[in-house]
Amino acid sequence: MLAEYARILLRRWWLVFLPVVPILAITWLTVQPASPTYVVTLSFAVGLPPEPLREQAYNYDRHYNWLASEYVTQGFSLIVSKGVFADNVARRLAQRDAALPSLAGAIRSEYRSSVLVIYVSWPNPEQAAQIAQAVVDELNENYEAYWPQLKGSGASPVRLMDPIVPVPVAAPLRDRFDLPMRVAFGLLAGMTLALLWHHFDPIIRERREIERMGLTVIAEIPERS
Repeated sequence: MLAEYARILLRRWWLVFLPVVPILAITWLTVQPASPTYVVTLSFAVGLPPEPLREQAYNYDRHYNWLASEYVTQGFSLIVSKGVFADNVARRLAQRDAALPSLAGAIRSEYRSSVLVIYVSWPNPEQAAQIAQAVVDELNENYEAYWPQLKGSGASPVRLMDPIVPVPVAAPLRDRFDLPMRVAFGLLAGMTLALLWHHFDPIIRERREIERMGLTVIAEIPERS
């Protein structure tokens, strides 16, 4: 059975590859190669300074200091994802003669316990490092603008734990497998067309086709050499 299918597809090989041609043409004209992306991962330890101990006062093993730090970490994670924070970072870059296009989507964050993690994604490694440094400076110098409760604390509650190092990121799987998947679907469509053509083709080309109909072949005229 497989050999029969192979003969059918080989007989109409041009029909098998026919859908692949426009797919390759459309892909070449419309799909742009993905530019490389660099990511800087910034991990910040977040913690509020403990209140001075008072005589005859129990501090619950600094439980409330840890709890407040958790709240601040979660709050900063939400603030960093807002457009106001990105605008302030962009303003810092402009003051340093490093103005960049919109930073929307370039800065994202998450938190894990009392650790704030910020990711800076950008196609240029040097600019990614500049954005990351501006993020660090914004958190260290302008924290009171986001948390009025910290006004007068004297120091930012965040401490950077990672060096600023842009790391290249591989292209998404969708971009890497987009063309092979399109070609595979094109070949599948072409094989379907070839099999349908064979099914509806009224012309008999081989004696085995007659024999499958239950008829006996008396003679066969050879092809001209």
